Amino acid sequence: MFVALLTKKNYMKKILFLLMVSSFVIAAKAQFGFNAGINISSMHGSDVDNSFKSKIGFHAGAFYNIAVANSISVQTEASYSGEGAKVDADGESGKYELGYLNIAALFRYNFQGGFNLGTGPQYGFLLSAKAKGSGQTVDIKDQMKSGNFSWAFAAGYDLPMGVGFYGRYNLGLSKIVDETGVDVKASSFQIGVRYTINKGEGNTKSK
Repeated sequence: MFVALLTKKNYMKKILFLLMVSSFVIAAKAQFGFNAGINISSMHGSDVDNSFKSKIGFHAGAFYNIAVANSISVQTEASYSGEGAKVDADGESGKYELGYLNIAALFRYNFQGGFNLGTGPQYGFLLSAKAKGSGQTVDIKDQMKSGNFSWAFAAGYDLPMGVGFYGRYNLGLSKIVDETGVDVKASSFQIGVRYTINKGEGNTKSK
């Protein structure tokens, strides 16, 4: 599965890489910092039934927020994200635990006063994949696609002291199981706290 998106995925990886490189080149005009929080992740698709439930995990990483115009910035990110889902079927419980290195580029609009909205692409490189249940743990990484393409929708609020809060939904668009015809996608809702070390020109606000 996910074959039809392979070409698009490669282009998206190149675009995200170029955005990350650009952020380092113009770091003097950027805000940078760290963020962390919890995930409420889930799986969806035609091959996912009601036995699949949401799973709690965590994420942590770093970001660059680069001003490109008045009130508009691009926030590039790299973070670890623990995702997956719980399964409760036939009286037995288990869970899928997926670990991703997520690279994202969000286009942000920064309102006066610290509130901001953002949206953009995200690509997750699969680091680990395990199925747990009945006292057993099985490594299923070789059964999964090497990555997950999603689209992020975010909202946040940043205080003048550098501390900020955010909520975000990452909508999974690509199939994650490496088997033709199997439709399973992964999405996650995130809430967290971030700290901006360099409060330079990255967060331009409307006047």
